Amino acid sequence: MIKVAIVDDDFMYLEKLYRKILQYSEAHHLEIQVTSYSHGFELVSDFKPIYDIIFLDIEMPHLNGIEVAKEIRKSDPHVVIIFITNSAKYAVKGYEVGAFDYMMKPLEYESFAVKFSLALSAIHSKDAFSILLPQEEGSRNVAISEIIYIEVRNHWLYIITKDAEYKMLGSLKEMNDQLSDYHFIMCNKSYLINLKHVSKVNSENVVMYGNHELKMSRSRRKAVQNAFLEYYQRTGW
Repeated sequence: MIKVAIVDDDFMYLEKLYRKILQYSEAHHLEIQVTSYSHGFELVSDFKPIYDIIFLDIEMPHLNGIEVAKEIRKSDPHVVIIFITNSAKYAVKGYEVGAFDYMMKPLEYESFAVKFSLALSAIHSKDAFSILLPQEEGSRNVAISEIIYIEVRNHWLYIITKDAEYKMLGSLKEMNDQLSDYHFIMCNKSYLINLKHVSKVNSENVVMYGNHELKMSRSRRKAVQNAFLEYYQRTGW
């Protein structure tokens, strides 16, 4: 199921966009759940990163679309945001919050359908290369490419990225099975590393991005060295 949120203080446009999404879902045989909000603060007051696409009107009282998007990005850096606006001059501001696209009012179905199809393609691409991590404040969708390494300590997994650290209960073996197709390899029984972020491999250690130096076990040393060499030969490093 695809989850979509619409935010617009103009009920007429809110209803029009809702009907266009339903028309698209029927034409393409998709299951789409739509939630409508008449004010931005209704969405951000108790926001959870559960949506795939959010349509945001830019010109709204109290909290405009750009401000709403900034709040959303604090907890969901990956959701597809499409702005709805009366003027193209506001579109530039969308890049500040990583907006995917914008649509001009009045909304024509043909134009909407093209942009919605592109947004769905972006979602499928994102889902193929991201991982959902359960957190106390709600699940976070983290791009696999951003993960530097994963460490297990006392049954807790610590997922280290360039910008944050996430903690969750789990098995390093299960995580390895899930990520093995994305150039991850275990350098010892406690660490799963992303070859993309390996700076150097010496006789005993792996140096990761940010100067994280991790020990290689004797039994895995050769496999890690070979995987590192093969990865960088293939990627042209």
